[in-house]
Amino acid sequence: MARILVIEDDYTQLDIIEQGLAFHGHVIDTKGDGAEGLEQLLAHHYDLAIIDWDLPGLQGVDVCNKYRNSGGTAAVLFLTGKSSVTNKVQAFDCGADDYLTKPFSYAELLARVKALLRRPHTMESESLVYQEITLDMVTKVATVSGKDIGLTPGEFSLLELFVKNPGRLFNAAELLDRVFKSETDQEAVRQRVMRLRKKLAVQGKEESRITTQKGFGYKFE
Repeated sequence: MARILVIEDDYTQLDIIEQGLAFHGHVIDTKGDGAEGLEQLLAHHYDLAIIDWDLPGLQGVDVCNKYRNSGGTAAVLFLTGKSSVTNKVQAFDCGADDYLTKPFSYAELLARVKALLRRPHTMESESLVYQEITLDMVTKVATVSGKDIGLTPGEFSLLELFVKNPGRLFNAAELLDRVFKSETDQEAVRQRVMRLRKKLAVQGKEESRITTQKGFGYKFE
């Protein structure tokens, strides 16, 4: 499963893409405006961005270029009616990973998405940043507002998963499978989440970034 942002102003096509990719288990966010899409890309972690060329607010190539220049590392797939070699070269020059022209078959789109998600992250950043939280992926140190919060390896892996998937609900079984493979007890997961929540607490801020939805799981926001 991946988190994917689709920036497309043709809402009929946007709906088809969103429903199709969601059916295959992906978490999909959508934007119909280039400037809003760029803002969304820079504010959240995505595994893939699917971007149309002709967009209101900001052209797709400008979205891609500004995203790459800001250090964005998600794979980028252009989905557009522009089919000339010049357009394709321009897209790749601004940092695109793949290019699919309209009209297209959904089967081909899905194949391109799968291929991009399988690729190693050759542009992987050395750090993950989410508002006041920074994860150094080399030293495995997590800081809040510049202060080391002293995470254990398991807590770091848990926070990494949350930071890469803000707003997504994870149940205890998923966390056992993806983070705490050596554990078998869901109560142990609850305790680990509780300890991470305390370490993330910012003085003067009552609400926690990690919320519990009783009977469903945990969400990071």
